[in-house]
Amino acid sequence: MDPHNLAEEQAADYQRYAIAGTPDEMAATLAAIAAPLAPPLQFQQAGWSTPQRDYARACRALTAELYPQLVEEIDAYADAAHVARDDMLWHYSLGVTGGCSAVAVRTRDGMVVGRNYDFFYFENRRHLLTTRPAGRYAHVGMHDGLAGGRFDGMNEHGLFVSFNGAGEHADPAPVGLTFHHVVRYLLERCRSMAEARAALLELPIKEAKSYLLVDAGDACVVEAHTSRRAVRELDDSGLLRVTNHYLHPAMQPLCPPWPNSEARFDALGALQPAQGAEETVAQLRALLAGHDAPLCGHQDGLATFWSAVAQPATGEISYCLGAPCRNPWLAAGPLR
Repeated sequence: MDPHNLAEEQAADYQRYAIAGTPDEMAATLAAIAAPLAPPLQFQQAGWSTPQRDYARACRALTAELYPQLVEEIDAYADAAHVARDDMLWHYSLGVTGGCSAVAVRTRDGMVVGRNYDFFYFENRRHLLTTRPAGRYAHVGMHDGLAGGRFDGMNEHGLFVSFNGAGEHADPAPVGLTFHHVVRYLLERCRSMAEARAALLELPIKEAKSYLLVDAGDACVVEAHTSRRAVRELDDSGLLRVTNHYLHPAMQPLCPPWPNSEARFDALGALQPAQGAEETVAQLRALLAGHDAPLCGHQDGLATFWSAVAQPATGEISYCLGAPCRNPWLAAGPLR
């Protein structure tokens, strides 16, 4: 075991809590628990160019058109934390690229989905939130401090959503929703994989990602780039895998395979479809904790910060907060 990796994990800000109500009410709860993150150096006011600031404002304005409650919540969060609203602009800017591995598998009892989130140690906030927004769908998922965002999760209707990095962002990037707001949009507004897929094929995006969408009976991966998008369906194999390269023929030139991503993709192929859900959950947890590819990473940039396994048909979802090779699994659902 890498002692540096363990020390970084032990120093990380892992928390679990719930927010509920109107945007103002959820923001007040959040501000009392966790202050807004300090902006990275490139986003601190003195270092921002006018075009960068204008770009972030345009992305905020577009987000307000598409999802006004989200911007209301972020503004209220700034107010409750006594931070200028413009100091939150960087949360609408381009996100970072990263690792991650995810898989959906068809079992005799419906779909089962698993996911590891891997990134750099500087991302220290790792919060598991149960969110019950007024008038929208409740969900449970992970939040890293990027205001209003979720990195993965499942909602009250059994829709699971997660993202995977897919190479560098377009330059210049179009004005659009940032990836962590896309995940939350889908969780709070969509009941099924089909609804989420239709929404994701239309939403204005600005970053290259793959999104895994899973419900009780089906799954797909939307490979999304600013220049084009394509869908990979769950086929007769009963297994749908995603790491950090595109596989659809129309998308491969935009983010071709690279060794670590291919190794993790191949490792996920060890899952056996058509078993019972309980057997698959046990197999999946063991697979996500494996070091051969590695799926469970311990190096900066590909260090595993958390894992999730979910059964959309029952609404059951569990999270492992920290590397799954050495931490317990915690039940986080169902929300029904």
